[in-house]
Amino acid sequence: MVIVVGISLSFYVEKQNAIAYKDELKNQSLSRILKNIEVDTKDANFNLEAHREAIEASDWVLDRKDRLLAYSRDSIGYHLGLAMTIATLFVDNQEEYRGLQNSGLIELIENEEVVVRLQNKYSAHSFYKEIEKIIIKYSTRLSDYGLENLRYNSNKTTPQGYFYDRTYTGTSFKIPSKIIELLKEKKNFHGFYIDRIQSRVVSDSILKTLIEKEIQ
Repeated sequence: MVIVVGISLSFYVEKQNAIAYKDELKNQSLSRILKNIEVDTKDANFNLEAHREAIEASDWVLDRKDRLLAYSRDSIGYHLGLAMTIATLFVDNQEEYRGLQNSGLIELIENEEVVVRLQNKYSAHSFYKEIEKIIIKYSTRLSDYGLENLRYNSNKTTPQGYFYDRTYTGTSFKIPSKIIELLKEKKNFHGFYIDRIQSRVVSDSILKTLIEKEIQ
């Protein structure tokens, strides 16, 4: 009987050690995901400023499209250039989350809300990237008009790294309706992107708090 009890205790201790080890691995992965969330938030806020700047530039052009002659070529070049070219690339690191999934450690997370929010977060990232692809396509469609009607004066850039020092060189102060419509559509996608990213930043803040509680 003593031998049986001893063996049982040995198996129990071994099992508990294995559980503790897996729990430690889970917490390590969640800690790395916390750092990824911090990076994602910084990237998101950086991108938000760029998209807001694109909307402001677009509004300037669209509001003045019928009276551009009243403004300097440098002002037109500045706003038109930014409205046409600004686009972003959301870069994230999903390796730690995929590892948590593939290893089965995600099942050890006690708070189910953490699991759901992690799944929502990384599935949403793919959607953001699709919106960015659409915006980049609009920039590409506008690029020929920009090359024909804008000239760079220097390599000065905005805080987000976009070249802005341009002069409008077009012979007509009437921007073609096709370009105007493309700018309108591009602006709408900038606004849509901003709404989604702002919501993501709020959700990530909640997720961060929940993960911190999980690994305490």
